[in-house]
Amino acid sequence: MSPILKIKEGPEEIRVVAKNGPDVSIHPINVKFLMATLWWEGTPQLETFFEILELTIKRTINEVFPHEKLMIDYTYHANDVLEDASLITVEINRVIADGQELEVEGDLINLHGNDDRGFFRKLTSRRRRVSENVTKEI
Repeated sequence: MSPILKIKEGPEEIRVVAKNGPDVSIHPINVKFLMATLWWEGTPQLETFFEILELTIKRTINEVFPHEKLMIDYTYHANDVLEDASLITVEINRVIADGQELEVEGDLINLHGNDDRGFFRKLTSRRRRVSENVTKEI
C-alpha cells in the first residue's frame, strides 16, 4: 500500500496530512496569519505561500515516509494577474517521494481574497487570467 497525502481546506487553514500504514502526520498552514505576515513584511505573497506549501508537504510526508527527493507537480489558476487575483486555485497533480507515487486525496486548494477590482477590470479579467503548471523537486 502506498503512502497517502491528504489536503483539507478550511476557511482559515489548510491541513496537510500524510498517512503510511498506522503512521499519521498532520501539519496545518494558517493561511490568514501567513498572508497577513507576508503582506506586513512586504514579502512576495504567492511565491512564498507556494514555497511554504511545498515544504510543509515534504515535511509531513517525511515524518511517515522518510525520503531524500520529493517531486511535486501542481497547477495553479488565478482569475486575474497574480497581483490582482481574488481567487487562486491550486491543484496537486502528482507527488512522488524517492520514486514512490503517493495517493493524493483532496487535491484542490482554493485561496479567496477580497475582490476590490473595479467593474472594468473585472469585466476584462478573462484576458489576464493566469494558469501555470509547476513541477519541482525538493
